[in-house]
Amino acid sequence: MSKHVEWGLVRGFGEIIYECDHCGETEIIEFEDGPDFKEAQNELKNLGWIARRIDNEWYDFCQDQCFYDWIKENK
Repeated sequence: MSKHVEWGLVRGFGEIIYECDHCGETEIIEFEDGPDFKEAQNELKNLGWIARRIDNEWYDFCQDQCFYDWIKENK
């Protein structure tokens, strides 16, 4: 899984940082009242990102082509 939370100095503020498991591209989703992963995932989906469960682990890809290329190289 390629996401992590960076907390701000003020309680409840921060960002969720997503990184493509193939090419390393990043997307940052800011939050002000604690992280809402479902909302962030929907926002990423609208930007073309996809999440896939492979061998019981979750992976994030910034586009379909990165997913296909990752599969070719790793499976």
